[in-house]
Amino acid sequence: MLKKLSALAIIGFTAFSANSATYQVNVVLNVERSPLQITQSQSMVFNELLVNEASRNGYVCNATDSEPANSLSKNLCSGAWSGKSARFTVSGTPRAAISYTFTGEDQIKDGLRFFVPGSGTTRTVALDTNGEVTVSSSGAIELVDKDIAINAPGTKTFSYDFVAAYQ
Repeated sequence: MLKKLSALAIIGFTAFSANSATYQVNVVLNVERSPLQITQSQSMVFNELLVNEASRNGYVCNATDSEPANSLSKNLCSGAWSGKSARFTVSGTPRAAISYTFTGEDQIKDGLRFFVPGSGTTRTVALDTNGEVTVSSSGAIELVDKDIAINAPGTKTFSYDFVAAYQ
């Protein structure tokens, strides 16, 4: 009985001494929209390609910023190494995270196959305090049909896509 009385006394005490009120706070939301801007600062460049009687299907020439160590990866390239990766500057909201993807479906023209290594792989990077970041992509040309290529000299045009978006 004593326990019931003390429990009732606590409940009664709490009910008479508690007070509450609801308050409001105002928050101003400003929306800033800074679309991403993409500028190509360096085109993808391949060495001039050379196909002759000694060439073999599977020979490759890469568009990279440094000469590949593997001689098979430059057998299709002629002359001194001069390949270059494509380079892009992405601009937008400072410190924002972006994701980007280079895609280049395999394209075959006149016995040559163009592709972007790692095509379709999404990468994430943050823009710097100025709202910029530089990203790059290499490319590769593979000899897939020597008989066709040796009879089709001239300039070949291939394409790839670069997509960047805020996270």
